[in-house]
Amino acid sequence: MTVAVELTRSVDGPEVLATFVARGIAGVLEDDGLQVVVDADDPATVGHVLDVWAGEHGLPFAAVKIGRTRWALVPPAG
Repeated sequence: MTVAVELTRSVDGPEVLATFVARGIAGVLEDDGLQVVVDADDPATVGHVLDVWAGEHGLPFAAVKIGRTRWALVPPAG
């Protein structure tokens, strides 16, 4: 299943994509760097990988599901 991930910062795109690839999840980075599209069996896995990535980098981002096959990596609401 194709799952899209919207990113807050384009600088994070290559690292987020590399994290998916390292876990065996194929994907591509869109030209603007603000979206990664992956091929995942379970959309929940995408959210988990995003949360792990943000935690490993010490970033205050949270994975938010915004549709059946769409996630966003955003700063927490406050």
